[in-house]
Amino acid sequence: MRYDGTMLITERLEECQRFYTALLGAQSAPGAGWARFTLADGSWVALHTPWRPGMTTTGGSQVLLLQVDSLDNEIARLTAAGIACSEPHEIPGGAVVTITDPDERTVQLIAYSD
Repeated sequence: MRYDGTMLITERLEECQRFYTALLGAQSAPGAGWARFTLADGSWVALHTPWRPGMTTTGGSQVLLLQVDSLDNEIARLTAAGIACSEPHEIPGGAVVTITDPDERTVQLIAYSD
């Protein structure tokens, strides 16, 4: 078994698609009611509209973690794109920046120390 990707449920597909295009620096492969962004390692993040009643579409206790090479570079790039970033804070083995998507989901960018 290996990791394939993460699907985020949203009723704000277009707004989230713009956000994740800026965040991930990648264009999405669009579909009817969904969008998929392929990451450098072949895994993916997808957005999908709810397909059954009661699906959660807002942030909660889930956190999307994305590894980056440089927090400083990502903060500069995302700030220029209009995405607010927290101040970096240290964690064991590196540092992390927290941002929030349009559905109030938490996304953390992690850069590990060499």
